[in-house]
Amino acid sequence: MDEQIQKREQLQALLEQKHYTALITELSDMNAVDVAEIIDSESTVTALLLFRMLPKNLAAEVFALLSSEQQSALITAITDKELAPILEQLAFDDIVDLIEEMPANAVNRILSNTAEEQRNLINQFLKYPPDSAGSLMTIEYVSLKKTMTIKQALAHIRDTGLKKETIYTCYVTDANRVLEGIVSLKELVLAPEQELIENIFESECIYVNTHDDQESVIAVFKKYAFLALPVVDTEKRLTGIITVDDVMDAMEQEATEDFQIMAAMQPSEDAYLD
Repeated sequence: MDEQIQKREQLQALLEQKHYTALITELSDMNAVDVAEIIDSESTVTALLLFRMLPKNLAAEVFALLSSEQQSALITAITDKELAPILEQLAFDDIVDLIEEMPANAVNRILSNTAEEQRNLINQFLKYPPDSAGSLMTIEYVSLKKTMTIKQALAHIRDTGLKKETIYTCYVTDANRVLEGIVSLKELVLAPEQELIENIFESECIYVNTHDDQESVIAVFKKYAFLALPVVDTEKRLTGIITVDDVMDAMEQEATEDFQIMAAMQPSEDAYLD
């Protein structure tokens, strides 16, 4: 018997027998991907019961992996008190992706359960062209000031890094958020604690503009093999970053479109009718 089917039947048996403590333990020990697959395969009622038994941090991770149909169903079914902590745990770009897939009533629920500052940022992101750098980026990056000491910078990373997409490359900005350069975590860890960021950061760095098309972004990633790329506006203010994970979907989409174009151009092997 397939292991996934066996696990699903085990969970269903625990649910039917109302062995909720054992069920919570089983779900908590599972990988988020596997939990999401099981919840996706269930009816809304069963999915809701299973979802409500997940620890808060696992619930957010699982929610981000669910199909848009199941996400929409859960948003409709759960209370605002349950929805708010999930949105707090979700990465900003996951929330934007979520909103783009949701019907209007679900979008209203999401926006009403986010802070005003975040709501304004979401609206800003949704205005970027669909295939632009702005639509691919996330605001979850580490920003440092060149006047910081290494000790202050590392303390800042420890305080804020948990919710960031990456901490391996940090971005140095001025008081107006203008991008001044980058510094790697490796450089920070190896430098003396009292050294200033301005003495070790790289002022020359590659970046893209929010309105650059995704083909240009993909080309930069391919050329330089970056793990992350800063995105700036017309005044070179740091607006977000694009990670290699963010761009993978865009690369797959480009490849699919190229394949479809080639398939459409491919002459048929069937003989023409006389």
